[in-house]
Amino acid sequence: MEENNNDMVIPDIHSFDQVLHRARQKASGKRTRAAFVVPSDVDMLKAFTKAVGDGLLDPTIIGDEELLKKNADEHGLDLGDSKIIDMNQPDMAVATAAQMAIKGGIDLIVKGRMANDDFLALLFARELAFFSRKKTACHIGVIKPERYPKLLFLTDAGVIIEPDLKQKAALIQNIVEFTGLVGVNCPRVALLAAVEVVYPQMPVTTEAAVLSKMAERKQITGAHVDGPLSFDVAVDMPAAHSKGITDSAVAGQADALVAPNIETANGIYTAMSLYGRAEVAGLIYGGRVPVALGSRSDSMENKYRSIVLGVIAST
Repeated sequence: MEENNNDMVIPDIHSFDQVLHRARQKASGKRTRAAFVVPSDVDMLKAFTKAVGDGLLDPTIIGDEELLKKNADEHGLDLGDSKIIDMNQPDMAVATAAQMAIKGGIDLIVKGRMANDDFLALLFARELAFFSRKKTACHIGVIKPERYPKLLFLTDAGVIIEPDLKQKAALIQNIVEFTGLVGVNCPRVALLAAVEVVYPQMPVTTEAAVLSKMAERKQITGAHVDGPLSFDVAVDMPAAHSKGITDSAVAGQADALVAPNIETANGIYTAMSLYGRAEVAGLIYGGRVPVALGSRSDSMENKYRSIVLGVIAST
């Protein structure tokens, strides 16, 4: 790790270029077996074929074969050695990919043109058994803001609507596991709230304080944890110092943000993507295999980054 002149500790892995390099190193040993489900999202199809062309994926595509080939021809995309499972029912395509993951046939699922809530409802169906009750599944976003010198990991912008104390502890554990795969060890995790002090009338501030104390007493390990912290205090050293927070291992230099609810996390992720000139990517972590996905407004490049994250997270 290195420090800049604001005393911020910057991990060795602090850009998407470096994450891509790690993914390529991993794929040089064995390509990730990936299933692209409902491939009518043209930008994700472009991202998927790029990842195949870059040697990252051993590809399977599950969807309407006629429409797939039409889109590929119209946009000059090479499907390479993709195995195609012709299936024009989206719910069956998702179920097929889930069963392939459960049986150990694939390492990664890539979501195509389906609304995230519909897609996740299918994956979370109890009869599929894609998610285990023993592990908390969540969305993890990765953001590289233009003006922040390292990656920001964010949860949960897509799965858990209003995480309670136990779930937030599990989210921290997921962040620790995932950042370790990326190459960011012992992340600095900020528990977000509107303020930096504990107000009993604001339960998220109390929960953040409890989680911080749990980390202090080694009930949560593998990370520096502090909260409650407002967003500016979490990522801006002068803001933290101006509010009198000078002895925190997290304030002003967070590697990861745990949001109090899905609205906060989703708002940060979307605002950064659309208006913050940030590179972003996202996946679902905690299932049988990771699931790379993006919003409809994500660029092809950001969808490609989500696939790269999936390669990193796959076993």
